[in-house]
Amino acid sequence: MSDMDVIIIGAGVAGLTCGCLLAQRGLKVLIVEKNQKIGGCCSSFQKEGFSFDLSVQSLGECQEGGRIWNLLRKLGILHHLRFIPLEPAREYHFPDQKIVQSSQLETHIEHLSRVFPDQRKGISQVYEVLRKIFDEFSHVPSSLNWFDPSSLSSQFPFLLRYKDQTFGQLLGEYISHPFLKTILSIRTSYALLPPEEISVVGMAGIEMSYFNHGVSCLEGRVEQFPLAMGEAFKGMNGKMIAGQEVEKILMNKKEAIGIKLTDGQELTGKVIISNIDAQATFSTLLSEDSIPMAYRSKLKGMRPSLSYFILYLGIDGSLEELSISNNEVFPDDQISQEYQALYENRIPGGAPFYLLAPSKVNPSHTPEGKSTLCLSMKAPYHFSGGWAQKTIDELSEFLISRAAVLIPDLRKRILVKAEATPKTIEKWTGNLSGAAYGWAQIPSQSGIHRLQRTTPIPNLFLTGHWTSPGGGIAAVVASGELTAEVIWSKFERGES
Repeated sequence: MSDMDVIIIGAGVAGLTCGCLLAQRGLKVLIVEKNQKIGGCCSSFQKEGFSFDLSVQSLGECQEGGRIWNLLRKLGILHHLRFIPLEPAREYHFPDQKIVQSSQLETHIEHLSRVFPDQRKGISQVYEVLRKIFDEFSHVPSSLNWFDPSSLSSQFPFLLRYKDQTFGQLLGEYISHPFLKTILSIRTSYALLPPEEISVVGMAGIEMSYFNHGVSCLEGRVEQFPLAMGEAFKGMNGKMIAGQEVEKILMNKKEAIGIKLTDGQELTGKVIISNIDAQATFSTLLSEDSIPMAYRSKLKGMRPSLSYFILYLGIDGSLEELSISNNEVFPDDQISQEYQALYENRIPGGAPFYLLAPSKVNPSHTPEGKSTLCLSMKAPYHFSGGWAQKTIDELSEFLISRAAVLIPDLRKRILVKAEATPKTIEKWTGNLSGAAYGWAQIPSQSGIHRLQRTTPIPNLFLTGHWTSPGGGIAAVVASGELTAEVIWSKFERGES
């Protein structure tokens, strides 16, 4: 392993995707993972007979023709996994009404059009823009020169037109009804941003990766997905080191030539790919003088996404009170109000929250006659109250009391409890400030403005949610595929 073609730092989904595709082509690939378990955010844990997925509960693009489905087929492991379609995809609970959202775009548009008949044309136009942006972004070649306006305007007109716009601005063009704007904006919360801040490009990825090929849960535990990829990687003669952290990236003059592990072992490679936190890559693994000043300044000015507080519960009995597994509960229809508090490092008293019941679609998560709940809400890393156990207990109590409105006897049915804070997420993933989705998907950090796969350091590349397309499992699979394409082209040209 002293002379690899490719060394990948981090065995998250993007790193595994990239590693598998390059090993499949015959390159000698090594993946190094600091944790004993691979998969990054796509991991699971068990407590007292209950299974919990850490942070990934549902996936887009897993049905036939979707990006994840196509990848698994290409790697020959599609038959190892079974995806359960979720239809409807989710329910949104407001104080005086419930909104049911289909996972099928045409059904979703038709339902909204019946409720808001005078807005039918605008609804269709919003989703047509999102669809075209998503399609264009899905076909952007890795070799495209983003700074050539002529190639952008001719091949990718919607990406060019909307590259600096927010989703709120797009809604302002086509939608006039305030509550319809709220409904269409609900899923901006999956990027941890209000509609006034999330980019149109980022929103296109979030919405269309679900609508194009449905929403699914993986039968069993979500970690089976990266574990299956890890086995496929080893079957292609890929090499894996788990439980070892990279201490630094080795340089020869100004080029990346390998890595040094915390146990002192040095490994060389023709190409180094970082699938870990971008700030850590450039501030911890590299010396400051090896990075151009302009690139250092760009990194310092970039903003990570918010994070989550998550409460995992093992429950006695079934959860017949809930119609479906994926729910989001709002105190009112002002979905942007909580962000001011979050940006002030507070969690507002009336914060919306997610209420997921994974065992409704995955009974194997629990002993017979039991259920699982996952309650979560957006959270700042630098919480004003700190993340002491007292704070954790107070937030847990808040979520339980809110969820008990839908599940009246919840409190006395709790058998198992576990919590995760932004600090926990930072520890799991190494992500700066426990960022759930890498850089926040604001216009200045989305699409062509996100970090490029190539870096100013020769032979050093990036993959994962710190580069395009951004956060989410389907998006990081796309990132892994695009980075693999860049690296393979480099080898084909004889440049490594």
